[in-house]
Amino acid sequence: QSPAFARDAQAILNLVQNQVTIVIDNSRLYEATRQLAITDGLTRVYNHRFFQELFEKEYTRSDRYNTVFSLIMLDIDHFKKINDTYGHLCGDEILKSLASLVKSCLRSMDIVARYGGEEFAVLLPETGGNEAMQTAERIRRAVEETAFMGTEQGLTVTVSLGVATYPSRGISERADIIAKADAALY
Repeated sequence: QSPAFARDAQAILNLVQNQVTIVIDNSRLYEATRQLAITDGLTRVYNHRFFQELFEKEYTRSDRYNTVFSLIMLDIDHFKKINDTYGHLCGDEILKSLASLVKSCLRSMDIVARYGGEEFAVLLPETGGNEAMQTAERIRRAVEETAFMGTEQGLTVTVSLGVATYPSRGISERADIIAKADAALY
C-alpha cells in the first residue's frame, strides 16, 4: 500500500472517530435531559407529571388484561411544623432520605414518585389490597424507626398512608383511585 493511502486512511479514521464521539455525547446528553424531565430534582424519584403517565398506562393495562394494581398515597405528618422549627434545609434532607427509604421497601417493579410537597405516590403493579396494605405498613414502620438527618441528633417523623386497589367497588375511573387512596390517607 502506498504512503498516500495510509495518510488518507488515517484522516478518514479520524473523521469517523470524531463523528462517533459526537453521536455518543449527544446520546448521553439526551438521556441526561430525559432523566431531568421525569425526575424530581430534590428527591431523585419520579416527578408528578411522569407519575401520571405511568399511572395512566397501568390503569389502561389493568383494564385491558383484567389485572389488579394498588396505589399508596403517603404524606409526612406535621411537615410544616418541621420546616418551621428546623428550617427548609432540614425538611429537604428528610424528603430526600424518605424517598430513598420508601424505594428500599419496594420491589423493583414498583414505582414511587413525589406527588407534591411532602406527599408521595407509590404504584404497585400486580398487587392486591392485602399485599398493598402490608407494603404500606412496612413503609410506615421503616419511617417510624429511622432517625432522619437534618439536625445533629436526627429527627424521627411519622407518615400517614392511604391505599386503594383497582379494580374494586366504588372505583369507576382513574381519578376515583387517587380520591379513594387520598380519603384513606386522612
